Amino acid sequence: MNERFFPRTLRATLPLIVWIVYFAFTYATAAAQCSPGGLRPEGPDRLLLGGVTIVALAICAWLAWGARTVPNSPHAGLLDWTRLVLAVLALVAIAWNGVPLLLTAGCA
Repeated sequence: MNERFFPRTLRATLPLIVWIVYFAFTYATAAAQCSPGGLRPEGPDRLLLGGVTIVALAICAWLAWGARTVPNSPHAGLLDWTRLVLAVLALVAIAWNGVPLLLTAGCA
């Protein structure tokens, strides 16, 4: 009974939580900076959003690095595999969501 289900589940889903926070922050910031009240003619603050993207990628890379031994472990369970797969998936999702930062020239 002492498997500590919730801490293990949180550790497995932490990459998705990082992606959710990143996604919400970047799109809310970009929307706020392109709204009529906070309009920035040059577009969203690319330095801020780029820094947040790098931090989120670093966190997910660190989480993926911590789960790198799962394929070689004979005792790896479903939560261990979930942790590895979600860390890689979150890395791809954050990189994909960061692409508009490179392409956005201003608020249209």
